[in-house]
Amino acid sequence: MSDKPIFDVPEEVTAHLAELLGADRVVVRDVTTTVVPGLGELRAVTASPTDRPNLTRAAVVSEDGTLIDLAAVVAAAGRDPFGRDPLGGPPFDRPPFDRPPFDRPPRDLPAVTVEPKRNDWTLSRCEEAQERITVTVPPNGTAPKADVYLLADTTGSMTGVLAAVAAGASGILNDPALTGFDVAWGVGNYRDFPVDGGAHNSYAFTHQLTPTTTTADADTAIGAWVADEGADTSEGQLYALDRLANDPGIGWRADSKRIIVWFGDAPGHDPVCASLSGLGSDLTEATVTASLVAARVTVVAAGTDTGAGGDLDGDPNLDAGDYGACTPAGTPGQASRITAATGGSYTSGVVVGDIVAELSALIAAAVTSTGNVHLEATGGTAEFVTSLTPAGGYGPLPGDTEHVLTFELGWRGTRACADKEQVFTGSIDVVADGVVVAAKPVRVTVPACRLHHVVQVLCGDQRREDHDRGCTTVEPGHYSTLVTIYNPTTCPVVVEKRLAPLVVDGKVIGREPETVPAKPFARIVLGPGEATLDDCCALEEAVGKVDGLVGVLDVVTTGRVDVTVTHTVSGRGEGQAPSITSRAVRPHRAP
Repeated sequence: MSDKPIFDVPEEVTAHLAELLGADRVVVRDVTTTVVPGLGELRAVTASPTDRPNLTRAAVVSEDGTLIDLAAVVAAAGRDPFGRDPLGGPPFDRPPFDRPPFDRPPRDLPAVTVEPKRNDWTLSRCEEAQERITVTVPPNGTAPKADVYLLADTTGSMTGVLAAVAAGASGILNDPALTGFDVAWGVGNYRDFPVDGGAHNSYAFTHQLTPTTTTADADTAIGAWVADEGADTSEGQLYALDRLANDPGIGWRADSKRIIVWFGDAPGHDPVCASLSGLGSDLTEATVTASLVAARVTVVAAGTDTGAGGDLDGDPNLDAGDYGACTPAGTPGQASRITAATGGSYTSGVVVGDIVAELSALIAAAVTSTGNVHLEATGGTAEFVTSLTPAGGYGPLPGDTEHVLTFELGWRGTRACADKEQVFTGSIDVVADGVVVAAKPVRVTVPACRLHHVVQVLCGDQRREDHDRGCTTVEPGHYSTLVTIYNPTTCPVVVEKRLAPLVVDGKVIGREPETVPAKPFARIVLGPGEATLDDCCALEEAVGKVDGLVGVLDVVTTGRVDVTVTHTVSGRGEGQAPSITSRAVRPHRAP
């Protein structure tokens, strides 16, 4: 690659560039030459209007002076042969000439995945479950859609820095590191209060450009920056950052990662009193930081070294005399704290010659990396999530490697049963820097209420358990239990039987603190007007041996039935008459 003398440029090419720039006359700023196999020697010709040196366009020209489509050049070479780097290059003209320069569709990036892919829970009230969720974040980050807002200090001391950024704006806006990402560019700049028509400042903050994917518009907005005013050293960036977080007129895209790229050479007034800003309350570093976090904005910052104010992290109270009764109360380190709180980064001491490269690096890192990934429960199933670990998620995550993140979720039934089954739907969302990048559907079913008829079961010979202690669970004797179940309705009723044996063969297995679960052992359908019974003989199916059995029988039904329990006991001695007790069992509603 070599430089060609600018007098080799044909007049037809300069006329074409003048038309693109909307200028009567243009100045050719640069001609760069390269060789592409199959196309021969090509030139990138850069020009600007005579009165606007920071507004530039470039065109690709063949050796014989014919304009060439840049897309055809890239396809033939397999790359951009003019080697755009962070410091160089205006936007190229690319026929058809009404398209935005370097207009490129987003690449199909690997998607963020979540496992398991869905949940179907059945949770009765107070029932608990645990789940592990794995989120895989591919290289190049989580969200290929980002809004990047360039926020510049345009006070008088920033002359050299602004000129350098304007000259290298095309390299920033068309950085190859952002290929495949849907990046929209916003532009604004700040000065300071008091706003008094220029005696101190003409404005405190100007929002120039709502985020757009047309890089030519962003280039033009950057080229409009003029270094002037400022008065005292501290500036009005807290007001600018607050507006970017809270003013809906900024125009952030709803589903984009929001990034502010902030650069300047002096700290900001803290506080910014309401009497100056016209807002409802004073602005402080703390309130502005809270607003940025709430708006899910990531702030990356570059402190420029112009010798004016000790960088963005300097002492905001030094030479901060323009606010009158608004007493300075800030502390050094503003930029470091704001960027850390929002998941961004701060670079200090950036010299003029490095500013374009530094901004490109900050933007590429912010777009391709992820500040934070966490889970959020949404919809009707959110109330069933009782815990989420780690609650704050993970981050920041570099964008050049895959990340496998694990989360532990606790679920708990919160709804009482009802006559009919209740179904709730929602999702577990994977949120990366304020954007939902993956989600899995969740369904929670709360079973309908059933009727539980709970009876005590005593079967067989009961003996004294511990003769030495004189301990008796049930008085010695011979016991039998009869449970009758009758369906008085006109509808079939499903009957499920559960048994919790507490004494088996005379041995206690369920004395506190020990517990025994009630396990299902039979299920039948009882038709209208039908009856059935359970006795100690039938319970042998559940426990294998009923001699010396004490337990709890739960007769669970889907509809109304009449349940009666009868206990019979006879003494062990001769001539002792048996005793019989019988009672109707009152049901309880539960799943």
